[in-house]
Amino acid sequence: MLAHILSRKPYSSSEISNVFQEISGNSDLASLFWIGSAVEFAYHKDVDWLFFGKGILQDPLLRVIISAQYQKKFAFGPPEVQQRVARQIRHFHTPLEQKRGFVIPPEAYLDVLMMIIDMGERTYELMHGPMSREQRLEYFEMCRTMGQWMEIPHIPRSYEEYLQVREESLHRNYRPSEYAGKLFQSYRSHFGPLRYYLVERIMALLSPAPLKPFHQFKTGRFFSLALKLYRRARSKFTITLLETILIPKRYRRQAHAINVWA
Repeated sequence: MLAHILSRKPYSSSEISNVFQEISGNSDLASLFWIGSAVEFAYHKDVDWLFFGKGILQDPLLRVIISAQYQKKFAFGPPEVQQRVARQIRHFHTPLEQKRGFVIPPEAYLDVLMMIIDMGERTYELMHGPMSREQRLEYFEMCRTMGQWMEIPHIPRSYEEYLQVREESLHRNYRPSEYAGKLFQSYRSHFGPLRYYLVERIMALLSPAPLKPFHQFKTGRFFSLALKLYRRARSKFTITLLETILIPKRYRRQAHAINVWA
């Protein structure tokens, strides 16, 4: 049976035409993407913005699902829809900025955009292997277009420039803080201890190297083997099964709707 599973062809969907859609239109990849992103949000120097409205502590999983829904709308929409979604994302924080009395630093928006590029590559590689150069550049350009429509300043013009700016940002704009512990505790509370055990392993796999000294998340050999088996057996059934294993019941229907084939 194990040999049969390992010999299976990887799952693919006819509704998906590029890697941005692959990441945004499957609940397993979207879950990996946003769980991995949680590490970066936790250690960013402007993480206090997440806590100002207290929504991230009260219901962090709902915030993640809403973000995944916006990402899916952008990935599968025509240009006019993509532009509208990008502007909605940009203005989503306007009430918070007005309440606080000053704006989110433009550098923070740029760091999130670069996180989306990097985490997308990491997530895709975890499931399918490294992107080809063509896929990488296509994904970069889609993210760059989203950033331009969000009116984010100083977006790198080339992939090579992005790599340099990203590396500098990871060493300059991320640091340990009291907010990180609060954020991870909130995730633990909402996932529950068993699911959060898996979440920590995912965060360990996807965390950028410069951030690893800030946390003690470990993967473990069993988790790596389980992930390898999942990749080979991946299907609509196993994607739905992973939702049951990883996502608390109250969020499961919304998480399943992320799948473009659902």
